[in-house]
Formats: sequence, C-alpha cells, structure tokens
Amino acid sequence: MKLRRLFLFGLTAMMYGVGNVSADCGGCGGCSGCGDGAVVSSGVGGGAGAGSEGAIVGDGSGNCGSGISYVERTVMVPQQFTEMRSVTKTLTRVEQRTRTYTVTRRVPRTEERTQDYTVQVPKTETRTETYNVTVPVTTMEDQTYTVRVPSTVQESQEYQVTVPVYNDVDEQYTVQVPVTNMVDEQYTVQVPVYTDEVQEYTVQVPVTTQVPQEYTVQVPVTTDEVQEYTVQVPVYTDEVQEYTVQVPVTTMVDQTYTVKVPVYSDEVQEYTVNVPYTEQRTGTRTVCRRVPVTTSRTVTRDRGSYQTVMEEVAVGNGCGNGVAASAGNGCGGCGGASSGCGGCDSGCGGASAGCGGCGEVAAPATRTVCRRVWVPNVVTEEVPCTTYQNQSSEETYTYNVTLSRPETRTRTVKKVSYNDETRTRQVAKTEMKTETRTRTVKKCSMNTETRTRTVKKVSYNTETRTRMVSKTEMKTEPRTRTVKKVSYNTETRTRQVPKTSYNTETRTRKVRKVSYNQETRTRQVSKTVWNDETRTRQVAKTTYNTEARTREVPYTTYSTETRTRTYSVTVYDNVSEEKTDTYNVTVPYTVEEQVPVTVCRMVPQTVSVPVMNGSAIGLGSSSAAGSSSAAGSIIGGNGVGSRILGGGGILGGGLLGGHHHGRKAAGAAASAGGDCGCN
Repeated sequence: MKLRRLFLFGLTAMMYGVGNVSADCGGCGGCSGCGDGAVVSSGVGGGAGAGSEGAIVGDGSGNCGSGISYVERTVMVPQQFTEMRSVTKTLTRVEQRTRTYTVTRRVPRTEERTQDYTVQVPKTETRTETYNVTVPVTTMEDQTYTVRVPSTVQESQEYQVTVPVYNDVDEQYTVQVPVTNMVDEQYTVQVPVYTDEVQEYTVQVPVTTQVPQEYTVQVPVTTDEVQEYTVQVPVYTDEVQEYTVQVPVTTMVDQTYTVKVPVYSDEVQEYTVNVPYTEQRTGTRTVCRRVPVTTSRTVTRDRGSYQTVMEEVAVGNGCGNGVAASAGNGCGGCGGASSGCGGCDSGCGGASAGCGGCGEVAAPATRTVCRRVWVPNVVTEEVPCTTYQNQSSEETYTYNVTLSRPETRTRTVKKVSYNDETRTRQVAKTEMKTETRTRTVKKCSMNTETRTRTVKKVSYNTETRTRMVSKTEMKTEPRTRTVKKVSYNTETRTRQVPKTSYNTETRTRKVRKVSYNQETRTRQVSKTVWNDETRTRQVAKTTYNTEARTREVPYTTYSTETRTRTYSVTVYDNVSEEKTDTYNVTVPYTVEEQVPVTVCRMVPQTVSVPVMNGSAIGLGSSSAAGSSSAAGSIIGGNGVGSRILGGGGILGGGLLGGHHHGRKAAGAAASAGGDCGCN
C-alpha cells in the first residue's frame, strides 16, 4: 500500500513535468522547416501496444507541433477521514470479600492436686554436761626491768663540702656593630612667628615674717634601780607512799535461774485461702482497620495519534527539475541534439538555461504531498484513585479474668507454750578485796627565793621650749607683662639624619668559669648515748586454775514426718475459634470505548493531463522522417515515458489500460537522425 502511494505521488509530479517538457520542446517551430518535432506518445490514449514504441514523428506540414491539450484522467489521491474506533480501557472497582481465620484463646480451669511434704517436728530433752571454768589467782612478785638513760657526748664528724673554684677563660661572641651614615631627609616644620602682646595678670606675692612658737618636748632621764624578783627552786625528797589495790577473790556460789520449757499441744486453727475462679467480662477496645477510600484526581493524558495530512509544497520550474531530467539533459528531446538546433542560438533556444526561448506553458508551482504527523489530543479527565486509610473504631469484646474469693478452712497445728522452771547452778563469783601497800616515790617541792638585779629605769620630764618659725602670708598684686603670641607657618626643610646599619663582628671576652672541688672537713657534733640501767618493781601476777563443773542443759531434737496436703491450681486450655472477616480488594476490568481517529485513504479524482495536439498523436513509429527517437524516452516508447504514460508504464499499463508493467527502456537513447529536422 505504501509503495502504491509513493508511485502515485511521483506520478502526479511527473505529469506536471511532462507538460513542461512538451511545451518547451514544441517550441522549436521557430526554426524554418522544423515541423517534425511533435513529441507525443501514441500510447497516451491507452492503446495496448501503441505507446510502447512511441517516437518523435513529423507530419511534413512545416510546424513543430500545433499546441497542448489536456485530457482528463482518474487518479487516486489521499484524503483524510475521521472515524470512530473501539479502544480497550482498563478500570478498577472495589469488591468486598470474606475470609476466615482461626483465633486461639486460653480458657482457665481449676484442678485439685495432692502434694506430700516433709516437716521437722521438734522435741526438747535435758542432759547433764560437764564443763571447765578458769579461776584466776593473783600473787605479787618482784620484777626486774631495764630502762635506757640518755647522756650527751661530743664527737668529731667528717663531712663533705663543695668548694667553688673560679677560672677566667676567653670566650668569643658576636656583636652587631652599628654604622651610622648621614642621609638627607625632607621634613615639614611649623615655623613660629612671634608677636608681642601686653597682658594683665594677678599674682599672689608671699610675705614672710618670723614669729615665736612654743612647743613641748619629753626629755628622757635614765637612772639605775635595784629590783627584787622571786624564783621557784625545785627540791627533790624521797617519800614513802601508801596506795590501795583491788585484789580479786573468786568463790563458787549457788545461783537460781529460770528456764522456759516448751510444751507442745495440737490446736485446730482456721485460716483463709483465696480460691481462684473465672469470670467473663465485657470491655471496649479501639480497633484500627485499613479502609479503602476512593477519591478522584485530575490527570492529563495525551490521546493523540499519528495522522496523514496533505500539504502543498513548492516545486521547481524549468526543464531540469521534472521528469525529463532522466533524459540526460535539461530540455527533453531537444537537449540531446549533437549540433545546433537549426539556427536556434545554442541549441533549441537556450535549452541549457532552461529552454525559455522556445516558448513556455504555465504549470502548477506547488504540489500536494501526504505526510504522517503526530496530532496531540491532550485530555484532562477525572480518574478514581483508591487509597487505604487507618480508621479507628470502638468495639465491644468479651474476655475472661481470673479472680479469687476468700474461703475459711481448718487445719491442725502444733502450738507451743512455755512453762517456767527454776533450776540451780554453781557459778564463779569474783569479789574485789582492798589491800594497802607502800612504795617510795620522788617528791618535788618548790622553794621560793628572793633575788636582786640592777635595771635601767627611764623616766620622761616635760619641758616647754620656744622657737622662731616663718609665717608666710599671700598678698594679691595686679601686674602687666608682655607675652609672645605665636602663630605657625609651614615650611619644608632638608636635614641630615643618621641612618644606622649593623655590621657583625666577632670579639673575645673574659668569662669567669666556675668549677667545684670536693673537700673533707671536720666538725664537733652532739651525740646522745643511751645507757641501760636495771631496776626492780612489784607487779601483780595472775595465774588461772582450771576447774571441772556440771550443769543440766536442755536441747532440741527434730524428727522427720511426711504429711499430705491438697491444693488447687489453675491450668489454661487452648480453645480454637473460627472467625470471619470482611475486606475490600480492587479488581481490574476492561471496557470498550469509542474514540475518534483521523485516517488517510486513497480516493479516485479526475485530473487534467497535458497532451500534444496534431497529426503526431498515435503514430508510434520509431522511424519517422526527421524525428528523434529520443522523444520516446519522454512520453512514448520504452523510455521513462513508457513507464509513466504509454505502453507498459505504470500509468499506461497499471492505470490506463496498458499490459506491460516493467518493459526496459531499450530505445530511449537511440537517435534517429543527427538533428531535430531543421535542415
């Protein structure tokens, strides 16, 4: 289908080109006696084989063609149509579905169980126990001890000292020696200009006079005075001193004491236990579910399509742009002449420049072409959009709670009561006995002695004296003075200023270096020496005697008993339950929708085709006198013209009744004569 469209587009263009060629080449009538140049295919009219051998034929009338006429032909041209087509569109809808799920809950129940347990039953018994006690016995005895008495002696001690020794050594050092050069420097000064001015002012004139002044002084008087003072002189004497000590005396005495004897008895006791039970309650809870919410949103889509449109495009004029270009030159059959065109300038009236001198026939300047373009169709539409939102709701549910209720029960327990019993035991009783003893001690008494000493005593005598002092008083006096009033003028001057640069010099100096020598010296130091002295003192010595005694002690023994008790336990059973839940799903589905589509179809149309008028029509001979067989390559014969209009060409065979569809252009280039008959 596309190939036929391309051929039809080319056919239309060639028709306009053939008309131009025929008009140009028929203009050779300007040459005298050239009247055999009619270029017409005998196959134009649709003969079966006449157009296949078309040539340039002259009728000997002396004219080179008698004009162009137009013949109506039916051709297929593209035309746009708008038609409705079915388009499949996918939409979605929300469907509600149901699913079943299993919920497991724990159901409590109470069981009675039996447990064996072991208890320790106490039993109190009495036994005789022998024990040892330690009895202290104190005696006085002499004890010799050693004391250290200090004494101080002088001894010689050697020690090390560090003695500094100073030596003068030469040391080199580097100094920066300044070198001063005088350089010129410009500076600005303020030059004072003085003028005399009389100024009045006030002064304080001091006037000094001598006046007497009395003052008091303390005159010290030193005298020797004998002073008595008292001192305390210690006097040591030996004195016998009595002192008292407490001597312990231990005796065994009977002691009565009370013990608590346990007595066991059975007693019925009531006690309270909490018995669990299950209670069903109803509560409210907040449940969050995903709820689909369908909203609409505005979307913009391009529903355009490729459409075939027809456009008018410009075509070139002249001989070189049409179908005749395949003949090898720009002037159809005339351009192929090897020599001049019978006095026609440079061959057929300037055929190289477009054959404009041979007469021109007006042809269409544009042509219609068919082209596929994208035609946008922007559509704004509302589309459903399903989103899931969290929706909270309050719902009532049933749950089980385990509670407990108190119950009073009875049990037999061992009750312990204690009886007081009085018992007797031997205990050690220690009493302290006071004894008077004597010892010799040093007694220090202080004797008061009066002594004398001579001291300096200073006393002060007050004396009144007189002195002359200067007294200054200020006296105000007005005075006049001439002062210089200064104004400044700015002047630029030049002066020599020192500029200092530094040169590095190495010099030598004496440096005192210190070294240290170790010397051994001797000094007298005090040393304390301790002498050992042996002395005697009375000390109390305690010895302990061990005695065996007997006592009755209670003790408790335990016997093991196995008992049985019953208790309640709560166990939980798993119970499965089927529940049904409703949920929403989005299900896609398709619909058929009619949309307008622009299509391009080929429709028959009647067009005018240019043909030559005269006796040259329908001859179809390739050996006519004075004609050029090359003309068959344009309209008739086996050339391009046979493919277009005559014979087995596309238009002749396929559209206008020809039976050849692909004949070769065998005689298109053959020349019947040496010129176009302009002899």
